[in-house]
Amino acid sequence: MPKDTFYNLNKTKKDKIIEVLKETFKNKTIFDANIKEIVEKLNIARGSFYQYFENLEDAYFMILELETVDIHKLFIEILKENSLDVFKSLEIYGKDLSKILFLPDNYSIYKNRFLYWTPELDKSWQNYKLKKDSEKFIEINDKDKEFISTEQMQFTKAVIHNLIQRNYLENWTSDKFLINFNRYLKWLKGGIKYDGIN
Repeated sequence: MPKDTFYNLNKTKKDKIIEVLKETFKNKTIFDANIKEIVEKLNIARGSFYQYFENLEDAYFMILELETVDIHKLFIEILKENSLDVFKSLEIYGKDLSKILFLPDNYSIYKNRFLYWTPELDKSWQNYKLKKDSEKFIEINDKDKEFISTEQMQFTKAVIHNLIQRNYLENWTSDKFLINFNRYLKWLKGGIKYDGIN
C-alpha cells in the first residue's frame, strides 16, 4: 500500500500522481507499464516513486482500489442483503455488473484487470487489502455455510470471471453482457442444456 510519504503530499501533487497512474493503467497492463515512463510524465526522480510506493504493483493496486469496485465483496454484500438467496443475489449482481464494468472512465482498467490477472497478482492483491486497517471484509461465516459452501462460491466465482473475460475479449455491450450473464445463471439454476443460441 502507498507509504505515508504519499499520503502526506499536498492534494495537487497527490492528484497528479493518481491521474498519471490511472492513465497508465487504462492504457497498459501491469506487465506493460513501467516506472521510467511514469516518473517522466510526473517529472520526478525515480527515487521519489519509491518514496511513495513499494513498487509498481503497489501503485497499481492503489488505482484498483480507488477506481474500481471490489466485485467479490459486492456479491457477498448482495448475498447478505438477500438472506443468502444465491440466485436472487446473482440476478441483482448481474444487473450491477452490467453497469459497473461499462463505466466509460474505468472500462479499460477493468479490462486490463480481468484479462491479465494472474494467481500471483491475486495473492498480492489479497495481501494488499489485508494491510488496509480500514478494510472491512464481509465473510461467509460457518452458520451461513449450510446455505452455500466455500467450494460453491469458488465455482460461482470461476463462472463469473469467465463471463467477464469473454465480455472484454468479444467486446460486448452492456446489454449483451447482461443477456449472457442471464444465460449463465439459467445454466447454474437448471443445468447445461442446449438452448439453440450460439
